[in-house]
Amino acid sequence: MRALVVGADRVDAIRNELFQSEHLGITCAEHWSGRHVHENRKPIPIDTRVVVVLCNRVSHDLLYSIKRQATSRGLPVVFCRHSVVDLRDKLSRARIRDH
Repeated sequence: MRALVVGADRVDAIRNELFQSEHLGITCAEHWSGRHVHENRKPIPIDTRVVVVLCNRVSHDLLYSIKRQATSRGLPVVFCRHSVVDLRDKLSRARIRDH
């Protein structure tokens, strides 16, 4: 399954944390930096299981687009700071169902 990480430039530590969270079953993590305007209109990939939004590193337009798409598809969205510790905490509390 795929995770989508939105925001920031370097997300290697975030990706590694997603891969190590075995209960998620994430094997691929796509990253959208949010620096390009076309990302505001980009659809979330079909096989995405969870969306991680790095709040302090994303534009409002992209945030609203991601939120709208994820809500319409019933995808869980984890909002966190650009921090592995914060992501780990939010993932432990998130209700991510098996597909």
